[in-house]
Amino acid sequence: MPPLMAVVICMMVGVGALAALGYPAGEVLEAVWSKVVWHRDPALRLVAWANVLGYATPILLTGLAVTVAFRASVWNIGAQGQYLAGAIAGNIVGAFVGAPAMVTIPILLVMAVVAGALVAMIAAVLDWWRKVPVVLSTLLLNFIVIELLRYLIVGPMRDPGAIVRTRELLPGAQLAVMGEMRLGPGIFFALLAAALAWFILRQTTFGFRLRVVGENPVAARFAGISVARVSLATLALSGALAGLAGGLEICGVRHELVFSDADSGYGFTGIAVALLGRLNPMGVVAAALFFALLRACFVVLEIEVRVPSVTGMALQGLVIVLMLVLTQPTMMARLRRK
Repeated sequence: MPPLMAVVICMMVGVGALAALGYPAGEVLEAVWSKVVWHRDPALRLVAWANVLGYATPILLTGLAVTVAFRASVWNIGAQGQYLAGAIAGNIVGAFVGAPAMVTIPILLVMAVVAGALVAMIAAVLDWWRKVPVVLSTLLLNFIVIELLRYLIVGPMRDPGAIVRTRELLPGAQLAVMGEMRLGPGIFFALLAAALAWFILRQTTFGFRLRVVGENPVAARFAGISVARVSLATLALSGALAGLAGGLEICGVRHELVFSDADSGYGFTGIAVALLGRLNPMGVVAAALFFALLRACFVVLEIEVRVPSVTGMALQGLVIVLMLVLTQPTMMARLRRK
């Protein structure tokens, strides 16, 4: 089954589920088509797709973070914490460094990358030093970073003029949108990261070692590959990508952090994106765009058709599970034979 056909089937299932819940199918299709896919106003049409690309940016980067780790059989479940660590580091730099944008923004992004990598490397060190499973340590590190974020919001980073948010980034640390389309430049960073991840995995010695460790760590040891070093480097790269997502989000979309950022779920969504993309960077790009389109559709439905956000989240989960089933390789081969 071609992926486009699978997308159409999933969308129709979502519409059918909303119709079964009592929402008119005609209004649902009209809202999705006229407000997201093909807006009546040509200028707003570009803005609508810019919003989709904006939603796709953090999802794509966290999906790449999970992809890199999973290809080496390093079960990094901490992309959410690494994303938040990058956002926190970016917020600190952007709120206190008063240099011009050409200086501040590179420093902000580098610090976000470093923060994400450091959080991920804690799990690698615990695995090497005390044999703590990476899946457990990365999961628990999420909660540590979340509590750190909450402490900063009400403590050292609190905005004096607000109750529940951090200090806002200074103007020099804010990425400007591009043109009338109001497109955030973060999507270009994300696409560049996808191309770089593909190149590393497929065209470099490190990528070859990473894939060998993922396929058979015992054979990798006999071949002279240091599994511990590869795992450490893989987690660092994975955390760096997730941290970059947080840095781009804080300087390109939101310029302060609030309590709800702890529940943003980008890191956990990245796991589904990576699996839907079959752990291939190019597949992850397509999966992230699908997730972003799905999110944009349900945001519009919440406004236009009054679909509750909880219902929208449940239906998104249904559509995603169906998409994973339909694009499963054996299922696709079976449908082609029929």
